[in-house]
Amino acid sequence: MTAAIQTQARTGLRLCLWCVAAVIAELGLYLSYRGHDARFHWFTHFFVGSSAALVLMAALAGRWRRPVPYPLVWPLTAHLFAMTPDLLFSAGTAHQRWMDLFLGHLSTHFVWGRNYTWYVVFLAALGAYLLVIDRIQDRP
Repeated sequence: MTAAIQTQARTGLRLCLWCVAAVIAELGLYLSYRGHDARFHWFTHFFVGSSAALVLMAALAGRWRRPVPYPLVWPLTAHLFAMTPDLLFSAGTAHQRWMDLFLGHLSTHFVWGRNYTWYVVFLAALGAYLLVIDRIQDRP
């Protein structure tokens, strides 16, 4: 194999490992909601956190003129931030209004359309990030 092909193979393998790690982490977060309407709560905080991360990623990528490093870590980190009050709840702290500081943790459950609305917001944020990345790569 040539050096260029080996480098591409290593890069592809590294990306696959990041994808597997992100999926395993999200699966663990999903399972943490078992017994608490997992589909609804996990999806709400995933969509809200990921959307916030994607908007930030798009802004930074546009400013830096290159894609953000570790693109799968950003949504995972924002998802963890959005669900922090649920981690506190599991430890015995009741939900309170101040917990909306964590990306609207309580309020996000009462948006019209619920998770369908957050799914549309997530898709728009993903589209915005991909558009920024596409425009960056088109520039010389």
